[in-house]
Amino acid sequence: MIKKYLIGSSIAASLLLVGCGGGSGDAATSSTTGVSTGYLVDSAVQNADYDCIADGDYNHTTGPDGAFHCNHMERVRFRIGELVLGEIDALPADGYVFPQDLLGVERNATLTEAQVTALAQLLQSLDADRNASNGIVIPDAVKALLEDETFTAENIESYIEDASVEMVPATQAREHVRQTMQALQGVLDGTPGGSHGANGHHGTPADINTTALSTLTPELKDALVYMGNEEHLAYDVYYNLYNYHKEASGIEIFQLYNISQNSERTHVGIVQSLVQKYDLGADELTNVATSVADSTIAFEEMPSGKYDIPEIQSLYDTLYAKGTASRQDALEVGCMVEVVDVNDLDEYIALAEEANASDVADAFTVLRDGSYSHYWAFDKGLKNMGVAEGCCSLGTEYCKPDYPQKSHGR
Repeated sequence: MIKKYLIGSSIAASLLLVGCGGGSGDAATSSTTGVSTGYLVDSAVQNADYDCIADGDYNHTTGPDGAFHCNHMERVRFRIGELVLGEIDALPADGYVFPQDLLGVERNATLTEAQVTALAQLLQSLDADRNASNGIVIPDAVKALLEDETFTAENIESYIEDASVEMVPATQAREHVRQTMQALQGVLDGTPGGSHGANGHHGTPADINTTALSTLTPELKDALVYMGNEEHLAYDVYYNLYNYHKEASGIEIFQLYNISQNSERTHVGIVQSLVQKYDLGADELTNVATSVADSTIAFEEMPSGKYDIPEIQSLYDTLYAKGTASRQDALEVGCMVEVVDVNDLDEYIALAEEANASDVADAFTVLRDGSYSHYWAFDKGLKNMGVAEGCCSLGTEYCKPDYPQKSHGR
């Protein structure tokens, strides 16, 4: 199901946001046709060309909202006429394809990278009305002027000359991408200007830092810190296994990459917001001396694979060792992590509800919805490999057919 949401800024108002999804993230999938939908954005990019290579289906154009549709998202190529902008091997978990995604680089801290800047400049420079804040429309006449080659930053001036347009300055192009990312994140996280909040169980609950303080029991305080470590474990396991297989055998397991980068970082941030709201220090905790979820520690500064809770450290070591054995093992690890998360969150949501801590219960529900979605992403990945039973191949402990498959968790 796809819904339109109004965003406060003029830039974001041009974007159609994905409302419901499953599988590998929030991308929309039709229950009747199986067709998946994603969105090409730097503002919504209309009339760009794309090819569903995995389907053998070519020569389509993106819609007014930047939407593109393929039965399989394993390989989608984007073009302007004959000029190839880039490809995705899997749809990002949030359903959006930014210039960074086309170039195969991480979204964070890449806006100053030459390739990203140049691609943003090209898209914005080709916009029909030269006003990217209301969306980017690629004219057909411009497409016919571009040569058959693959985009590189070194040739940006040549592309601009061929298209007979004026090039948008680099600083302006970067700022526009940054603002678009912020606007989209505001909606997905439920922050002011967004349309999803805790009641919709999508993104970060909007009221974490605006509602009155609940009275947290010692057990619930410890639960917050435990979940901070556990969500960070999920990020570390997925991202480290993604890098391991990529470096060891050239295999990229995109479920691991997309979920770690587009979901688990956010989940850690949710817990950090609660830790900060309640100012939880070591003296507030009964079972944990320090916390990876400490809100004063930047995400990038958290030590990878190192945790303050012995049980979580042991779990990480076991899961990582298993996940390095094969692609199937790595996907099975994903099933295992998400089931562990759901089991713990079920317990902690009950604790929060018993304590009337609605903000904590809502936040934990967001995390659990995310785990449901991730579980089915890994299940689908296994089935696509030929493991017919998916996560259920691990036994009854990890076979969860009752998990919702249309949750809004990221």
